[in-house]
Amino acid sequence: MKKTVILLPILLVLVFVYNGKSLGQNPFTPDGQKWEPVPTGHVPGKDNGELSPGAGDNPLHFQGADCGICHTPGRPGSDFVFTESGTIYQDKAGRLPLVGAEIILKDAEGNVISMTTNEAGNFFTYAPIAPDPALGGDPDTPRNWRYKAWIKYNGSVRKMITLAYVGATPFFIPRMSCNMHHNGRLGTRGALTSGRFETLTSYPDNNISFMQHVLPILKNRCKGCHTPESTSPYTTYGDETFDYSGGLDLSAYEKEPGSAIGVSDVVNTTYPEGSGLINKPLTGSQHGGGNFWDMTDTEYQVIKMWIEEGALKN
Repeated sequence: MKKTVILLPILLVLVFVYNGKSLGQNPFTPDGQKWEPVPTGHVPGKDNGELSPGAGDNPLHFQGADCGICHTPGRPGSDFVFTESGTIYQDKAGRLPLVGAEIILKDAEGNVISMTTNEAGNFFTYAPIAPDPALGGDPDTPRNWRYKAWIKYNGSVRKMITLAYVGATPFFIPRMSCNMHHNGRLGTRGALTSGRFETLTSYPDNNISFMQHVLPILKNRCKGCHTPESTSPYTTYGDETFDYSGGLDLSAYEKEPGSAIGVSDVVNTTYPEGSGLINKPLTGSQHGGGNFWDMTDTEYQVIKMWIEEGALKN
């Protein structure tokens, strides 16, 4: 008797889920989230905070100040305890507020929080931020609430290079606004800014133009800091003055009056890969809080091609 054996394919599907969120994404660590794309599919500003009618125009006050000084339990603003808050500016020195920017946070459970800036550039929310299991996972301890952040404006996106905490390690700082670090008082981080210029979605394979292709990228990613002798790179607190430009003007091809060096001074047509213009952003956190990219980034490749073609002022 002839036997017929039928082999049925067996499909094994392994699905790992944590608190209802798929863990098929990058791990929630500074390195794992460094290149995480900005979340999409939500309504911008869906988590904007509101104050009571009696609060008047309080959402517009104290631009750039650390909101956590007052808006924390036991402090004068304890009627409105924010989970996160801050101010977005057009410039690194924090002089020109940016209206209509979107601030996006993603916590350890994958929850997305979206806020938009008001007329003063301020934003705040009461939305819960999940604790990070790597920090103990205590939902009642704000210093365990950790998130990744992005800023969107006018088609551009700027991402935070690491993860941030809602509360500081010391027990007496249960809430930190973004302004606690991004106001120039605590070093070179400077004010929170977002690129404000649209760049192309695609580029030619050759004949890269400085004016048409390269300069818009530099305006979007770099000009917020690198514009010497303008109002944007300088800010003074007490006896200290911070120059976020580093004496480099990336809005000018050549050295301009009053600036130290221009774009043409930080390119190397003999060894394009060694050009400071494209190398500095590769260092990430060593870029003093500035934008960063990797060698697969389209805009990195476009500028590198322009340098290979002679870095012309075309």
